[in-house]
Amino acid sequence: MSEPIDEQPEYVPDPVKEKQAKAVHFMASMIRLLGVVLVMLGLAIVLERLPPVPPPVGYVLIALGLAQMWVAPVWIIRKYIRARVAEEEMAKAAEGTDAR
Repeated sequence: MSEPIDEQPEYVPDPVKEKQAKAVHFMASMIRLLGVVLVMLGLAIVLERLPPVPPPVGYVLIALGLAQMWVAPVWIIRKYIRARVAEEEMAKAAEGTDAR
């Protein structure tokens, strides 16, 4: 941070990486939304609003919905970040071997 603000290079985002990040964010958001739907459906079953379905099915749907809301998006985002970091490390390694 010793350089003045005017001398720092300007950040230029990579459009391909931005598009991939937006797609991952959209997918994680949709998975969370579907998890909320599963929880609501499970609650309706447990409260016997859907008569032909037994309550244990509702408890299973609630558990699956909660896992889908909290665990699945975090796992997907971590997987994406690991892939991105590995790709950058491979690029740095390739640059290092080209310079020698």
